[in-house]
Amino acid sequence: MMSPTDTQAPSRLSIVIPVVALVLLVLVGAFFINAYIESERARDLQQWEARLGLVADAKVESIQAFLTRTFDDLQEMADNASLQLYLGELLQARATGEGAATQSAEFNYLRNLLLVSADRYGYWSGDTPRVAANVATTSVSGLALLDPDLNPVVATPGMPAIGATMREPLQRALGGIERQASGLVPEGQDQAVIVFAVTVRPVMGSHADGGDAPIGLLVGVRAAAPELFPLVNSGAGFAEENEALLLEMRGDRVVYLSSTRDGARPMRRSMPLNRAQLAAAQAVTTLDGFALLDNYVGQPVLQVSRRVDRQTWVLAQQVDAIQALRESNERRRFLLISMSLLLLSIVAIAIAAWRHGSGVRAQHQAAELSDKATRLQRQTELLHAITDNVDVMTLLISDAHEVVFTNQATADAVDSRIVDIVDNELTAVLGPATAAELQAGIAQAQQTGRRSHRIMPLRLGVHDRIYQVGFIPVPRIGHYRDLVLLVFSDITELQRARKRDEAQLRTLISTLVHVVDLHDPYSAFHSERLAEVCGAIGRELGMQRDELEALDMAATLANVGKIALPRELLLKTGDLTEAEAASLQMHVGATLQLLEKLNFSGPVIETIAQKQECLDGSGYPGGLTAEQMTMPGRILSVANAFVALVSPRAFRDAMPVGAAIDRLMQDADTRYDRHVLAALFHIAENLQHSWSKWSDMPPESSG
Repeated sequence: MMSPTDTQAPSRLSIVIPVVALVLLVLVGAFFINAYIESERARDLQQWEARLGLVADAKVESIQAFLTRTFDDLQEMADNASLQLYLGELLQARATGEGAATQSAEFNYLRNLLLVSADRYGYWSGDTPRVAANVATTSVSGLALLDPDLNPVVATPGMPAIGATMREPLQRALGGIERQASGLVPEGQDQAVIVFAVTVRPVMGSHADGGDAPIGLLVGVRAAAPELFPLVNSGAGFAEENEALLLEMRGDRVVYLSSTRDGARPMRRSMPLNRAQLAAAQAVTTLDGFALLDNYVGQPVLQVSRRVDRQTWVLAQQVDAIQALRESNERRRFLLISMSLLLLSIVAIAIAAWRHGSGVRAQHQAAELSDKATRLQRQTELLHAITDNVDVMTLLISDAHEVVFTNQATADAVDSRIVDIVDNELTAVLGPATAAELQAGIAQAQQTGRRSHRIMPLRLGVHDRIYQVGFIPVPRIGHYRDLVLLVFSDITELQRARKRDEAQLRTLISTLVHVVDLHDPYSAFHSERLAEVCGAIGRELGMQRDELEALDMAATLANVGKIALPRELLLKTGDLTEAEAASLQMHVGATLQLLEKLNFSGPVIETIAQKQECLDGSGYPGGLTAEQMTMPGRILSVANAFVALVSPRAFRDAMPVGAAIDRLMQDADTRYDRHVLAALFHIAENLQHSWSKWSDMPPESSG
């Protein structure tokens, strides 16, 4: 049976799956297109980083060469022994107030040396006179010797005054920081200069204390515009707008040491470092970096930065990002459009193919559905043709206990029609009482997934009958889950015939037992007592009903083989010979031979065979051990020994119940099962009171 849900679910899946696949195709295609475009952009940026880096490296090398050359010239002058000697004497004479002639000679020597060196190393500017005069000058170049307090001792004409802005870099030089040039604008000046300073050491042995502390500074000041800035702006050019900047970080700001294209003069512009998109801020905080950021006017630029060795200066080489990336952006835009159109074409083709395929599939599915419906109808008719012509009743119920299928036999039994039973609840079909009886078997089949059978008296319709009911789990039929097939087989007549057979068998057994009692009066009531004790022990140990019935039958028939023994042997009061004892043991085998043709329900013959067996293998007839003996056999062995001890025999009197149990406990775990003996002891102590009277009954009472 197929519901609308069964047909709708595949239809929905046939739409959802292609749509999901199409969306995934678009997403995956867009991802790869974007990844490819980004890789192209990264490649273009790498090329620009390499180009800018080559230019920046060349400019930094030129700047470093200029700085190294300038410092080497000053160091050569500072290492001049005459300069060191005369400067030291001049400072000492000034400190002690000695005569002006000595001072004048030393001063003149140092002044002439500075003038010659200034001319030699280019510390003259075009507007500075070459001969000192008592006139003010506006030069921004010159050489000077300073004392440790940064006071001028000797200076060339036009040497800028040592103001507050110049003291900080000079103090760094005195403090031991070597060869670090500083760019600044001296006080009262408009032009930017570069300040170079090297320490002047005393002549070896000139100080009494032998110290090597600097006695002064040799300071050189050069105009930045004619010498440094051309190096910044030199090198290979670019077709795009580009700019090279010399930068320095001072506190929380970045200072533009060189001029900028918008007209800002050198060392006059500074901007805060906390501007995240400022290219100059990134240059001075990141070692040898490359970035796409904004310049000082907010224009996007590609920038490579390089630090100048041993300086606080950073060279930033920039190029206009819009111009630099125009060609690559156009190429990427072309690729994006082309690939997007290609992706859309693929999607369109896929949609067209899917629609065509869906139409074809719909036709095939319609044909298949029609064919399946026809086959299902035929199968249903065949199933009813089979099940409606058998006497076995069937009910297929869902997990909600609704009838999914039934046959005509069931409909006849409940006096109804099949169409009225299907889709109805089990309780309404069979009645509440009968449905409740079946509930346990149904639940077991659903939980375990295994079939089971039960013999149950049930009322179906108006008839009380005995049925063998099969509970068969069915995992799935169509949209139904966890179904259970109930199969009812009427065994009422079979059960009645079985009861008749059992009654006849009981009559035969009673006859055999009576014959044994007549044959051996000392064994009168032995079978009855043995069955009573076995039943009590079995119930104490929790045995099932069918096990107790088989044990009772075995205990009742355990001694029928004694009718094959001579009556004189059974009534003998003296000791038995070995031959007589061997003959007496043969009664177990005789019992098995007499009963082997009978059909018993349960292990009756197997239990009787263990009546005289012991756990340690000392019993007979098979010499079985504990591993070979069954629980019914162990119970029969203990009960047989107990009944024999508490009953009188021709050769001895009966033993009291307590003494008999004590005697058996001595052989616990060797001959007899300890658990069985414990159950026997519990019964004798708490439940039974008639066993003690067995010893008072004489053999004649047996009849």
